[in-house]
Amino acid sequence: MLGKLMLSYWKDKEDIFKRLPNLHHLTFELKESWDYSTEQYWFPKLDCLTEQENLIVCFKSSNTNDGCSPATNRPWNFHFPLNLKKLLLDEFPLTSDSLSTIARLPNLEELSLYRTIIHGEEWNMGEKDTFKNLKYLELHQVTLARWEVGEESFPALERLELWRCHMLEEIPPSFGDIYSLKIITLVDSPQLEDSTIKIKEYAEDMRGGDELQILGRNNISLFK
Repeated sequence: MLGKLMLSYWKDKEDIFKRLPNLHHLTFELKESWDYSTEQYWFPKLDCLTEQENLIVCFKSSNTNDGCSPATNRPWNFHFPLNLKKLLLDEFPLTSDSLSTIARLPNLEELSLYRTIIHGEEWNMGEKDTFKNLKYLELHQVTLARWEVGEESFPALERLELWRCHMLEEIPPSFGDIYSLKIITLVDSPQLEDSTIKIKEYAEDMRGGDELQILGRNNISLFK
């Protein structure tokens, strides 16, 4: 396990992780850096870490001192390890395209987005945006108002957690069609309760009574 690092763009750093091929867990802070050669946010090339399973990255905006938010419409030049199973991104500015890149990680089982700023406050998941093996999805204080989810977006999802997602208008109804979904957790997101009840009722009708748990803080049941 390696942590905690502070990384910013520097060409010679590209080779650092090639010297650590057997690294399993990595935590670091990423200082906002623009890569003019690709016209994208710079991200270290971690795809050389073939054994990497757990990654935690906290984004540090260069505008922290003046109170401005980082540009959310800029793409990321992500290079994630293909064997990655757990990913936590904190304070990242993301577009729907950036999230599509994450969806293509073939072995990802757990994804947590903390204080994430989503461009346009909208996450549109196309037909090809499929988190094939994702079992756990946590959105914590995400600036998301509209969420479009396809029928095959989360075929293996077991648990969905939404913490303080005050801007989100509703949980997409298509979550009711995910037979693997066992738990939805809502914390400080009261505006999502109505859509969650509808998903619960629909899912249990489709499953023949197999209960979908709706939990709150400390795993306390919200609805009987």
